Parts: sequence; C-alpha cells; structure tokens
Amino acid sequence: MLLVAAAGTVLFASGGGLLLYWNTQRLTDSAQWVQHTDETLNVLQRASLLAERIEYRSKLYALAGDEDQLRRAQTAANALTVSAEHLAVLVADNRNQAANVANLKSCSATLSEAVDRLTQRSILPQEALGLCQKTVGLMTDQEQLLLAARTQRSQQNQSTSVIAEVLLAALSIAVLITLFALLVRDMLQRQRFTTETRTMNERLGETIQALEDQASQSNLLSSARDEIQLCLSVDQVYAAAASTFSRLLPGTSGSLSMLDNSRRTVELVAGWGESAIQDNFSPEACCGLRSGQARWRLPGSSEVHCSHFADLPPERYLCRPIIAHGETLGVCYVQCQTDLVVESVTGHSDGLRHLVQIVGMAIATLNLQSKLENQSIRDPLTGLFNRRFMELSMERELARAARRKQITAVLMIDLDHFKQFNDHHGHPAGDAALKAVAEVLTENIRAEDVACRYGGEEFAVILPETALDGARERAESILDAIRKIRFRFGNETREGFTASAGLAFFPVDGNTSELLFRRADAALYRAKDLGRNQLVLYEAPEEIV
Repeated sequence: MLLVAAAGTVLFASGGGLLLYWNTQRLTDSAQWVQHTDETLNVLQRASLLAERIEYRSKLYALAGDEDQLRRAQTAANALTVSAEHLAVLVADNRNQAANVANLKSCSATLSEAVDRLTQRSILPQEALGLCQKTVGLMTDQEQLLLAARTQRSQQNQSTSVIAEVLLAALSIAVLITLFALLVRDMLQRQRFTTETRTMNERLGETIQALEDQASQSNLLSSARDEIQLCLSVDQVYAAAASTFSRLLPGTSGSLSMLDNSRRTVELVAGWGESAIQDNFSPEACCGLRSGQARWRLPGSSEVHCSHFADLPPERYLCRPIIAHGETLGVCYVQCQTDLVVESVTGHSDGLRHLVQIVGMAIATLNLQSKLENQSIRDPLTGLFNRRFMELSMERELARAARRKQITAVLMIDLDHFKQFNDHHGHPAGDAALKAVAEVLTENIRAEDVACRYGGEEFAVILPETALDGARERAESILDAIRKIRFRFGNETREGFTASAGLAFFPVDGNTSELLFRRADAALYRAKDLGRNQLVLYEAPEEIV
C-alpha cells in the first residue's frame, strides 16, 4: 500500500506539475497578447498626437512664420511615417487592419511630402490629414475591441488557472491526509484556509480602497479639467490649480511658481497651505528645474536641498517642473510634513502628473492666445496699437461719448522732416526714432487714452472725456517731450526732433470717426504749412455769403 501510495503520489505530482505548466503557459500567452495590443494602442495614440501636432505647428507657422514651428511640424510628419511603419509590423497578425495600415502609410507619406514643401502661403492638405486621423481612429476602435476580447480571454484563463490550482491543492491535501493521518490533515487544512481567508480579505480591502481612491482621483481630475477649461486668464488657472492640488494631496502644502518673460526669475503665483518657498527666486535655485524632471528631497535618499527657501528648508518636498510643448513654464512645489504624507503623495503620483500636464497645457494655450491677440492689435515696431485697433477703439469711444454727452478729442502727430532724417541716417536710425516717439506717447498719456501708429511717421491719440484746454495741454506736453528726445544710435547721439500736431473734437468738428480723423489730419497739415513744430486746432472754413 505504501508503494502504491508513493507511486500514486509521484504520478499525481507529475500530473499536477504538467497542469501548472500548461496553465502558466496559457496565462503567459494571454498576457503577451494583451501587452501586444496595448503597445499597438500606444503607437496609435502617438500617431494621433503627431497628426494633431502637424496641423497645430503648421498653423502656427502659417500665422507667425516661425521656422522653428515648421521644423517641428516636419519632425512630427517624419515621426508619423515611422509610426505607420511600426504599426504595420504590430498588426501584421490582424488581416482586418491591412487596409487601414495601407491608408495610414499613404496619408502619412503625403503629409510628410506636403510639410517638407510647406511655405507660409501654402495650405496643408486637409484631406490627407483627415484621412490619417480617421484611419488612426478606425484602427484604435478595432484594437480596443481586440483588447477587450483578449483581456476577457486572459481573465477567463486566470479563472481557469485559479480553479485548477485550487483543485490541485485540494487533491494534494487529500493525498497528504491519506498518508499522514486524518487529524494532521484537518489541522493543516484549517490553518491553511484561515491564512488564505485573512490574506484574501486584506487584499480585497486594499483593492477596494485602491479602486475608491482611483475613482475619487479620476472624478477630481475630470472636474479640474472642466474648470480649468472655463478659465479666461492664467490667474484663474493658477487659482483653480492650487485649489485642486490641495484636494488631490491632503495634508500637504505647496505652491505654483512660474518663469517670468525674461526667464531669469521664477515668481510665486498661487499656493495652498503654509509653503516655505520664496516669492521670487532664480531658476538655478530649484533642483527640479535644473534637472528638468520631478525630484524628491527625502531624508536618507537625497541630502541636496534646493535654495529657494526663505528660512531653513523642510525635510520632505517634491519639485515637479511644469512643461508644455517641450517648454518649461514653471515648477509645482509640494511640501510634506511626515513620511505618511509622502506615501500618500507617492500613491497619487499619476494624478499629480496628469494635473500638472493639464495646468501646463492650459497656461501654454492662454499664453499663446494672448500673444496672438497682442500681435493682431499692436504695431510690431513701436509696440503701439495699430491702425485697425485704433479705428475700432474710435467707434467705441464715440458711441460712449454720444451716450454720456461728453467730448472726445483726436490728436494727430507727424514728425517734422522725418524723410530727410531717414534718408540721411538710414532706416535703422529712423526706426529707433519712431520707437523713441512711441515711448514719449506712452509716458505722456492717461491709462484711458489710446495711442496708435497711424502710418509711417504719423501717430494718432484718442483722448476720451477731454475738454479743449485739457487736450491742448496734453498735446503741448507731448510735443515738448518730443523736442527733448535724445537717444544713442551707433556712436552718435540723435536729438533735435520736432513734430507737428492737429486736434479735432467730437461732436463739434465731426460726429463720425472718419470725419474726425480727416479734420484732425487737416489741422496737422495746417500746422505744417504754418512752419511745423506746433499744434493747430481744427477750424471750419468760413462760409461764403
């Protein structure tokens, strides 16, 4: 009986080992197919982002003529072609994707050629771009369905494996019970079941808690994304982001600090809790900004402190750069008081990373919108408002003055003998003179006044709610400031500028913007005829009786 039992045990163990090996092989194969499909989806997502980047960079190049944007668009187009080839290899096992892969190769090649030949006046072929995006979407949908099927198959294999292993364990216990006595079997079985139940309960509790935390984090990020998309200014984005960070990372304090326009100073823009970080510091003071990646400072793991603290630095903190479109915008600073808080922040690292990305993209988008809007209404040389903005402002001011029954003045200014100065000293010197005049206008007008470059060396100033004496005083002060202009250009000092000016008033001299500008201009030329370097108010010609 012992020999039979021993032989049966050997056979049973061999069969169990083969069963375990077969189950393990099935699980491995299922996991590899799921991983393969995940990789395909990742490449498809990258292809979709590359297509959007081609369109986005091309539009920026068409708007601003920035060659760097064109190069980025060309890089994205080449990367899209590489992604299409990679996808062809990945989906070679799926006949349903053959036509889609062929379409993606064709449209990506077309886009690459179009971007290589792209000029500021040419148009990116939207048909090829749309085909690429549509093809990527179709392939993504098919791969999602395939991923769901393979995931379900993998889960079924796991369930089958678990059942088989449990059965094998139960049979093994039965054999051991038979060999080593009923009492020992019962004791071991009770102990094993107790341990497994405790472990499963603990794991189940951890899994439930993790799922709850993940769901809460997802809801918080979704709410934050929606709220940030409603923001109309970067200050609103800062406030919304700080509020979300405090909810995402309870028990922490921190701040958002952004690089200024010079990129030499990092300024504190928002915070939560009692953060120890300074209001202003150099980018080199932050280890996270210097390294370009998230950096923890923890006792025992890193003893190098950042130097952007007013007092003694804390023991535990995280500096994560805020980056959008490859450009560093600032840093998110998170301060932790205890190791438990550090563990909590680490557990929310994915949510923190996503929120930083959302904030960075929102800030970059608003900054770009502001830059484009500013370029559309500003004269590129002087920085004053351009003629188009002046005309719109004039219509608005006249409507307001008509409602309030107030006076609005229009001042036209023209530099005297500017053509001779430009011809004698060259256009660069002339441009410098125009900039100097623009600075004079900016320094000698009120916040509600509108100074514009009307064209060439001629400027216009809209003076809302200004009576005759006030407008005349302001005009004379501007002309006097122009006479005092001195600036260095090359090795010489330029001075001796004068200007002629004409004033017209609403509604006395005209009730439309076109008429007011024409009459202010007539007064200006009257000042020229009278010898220049003076102000003339418009006077209606005397009627012939």
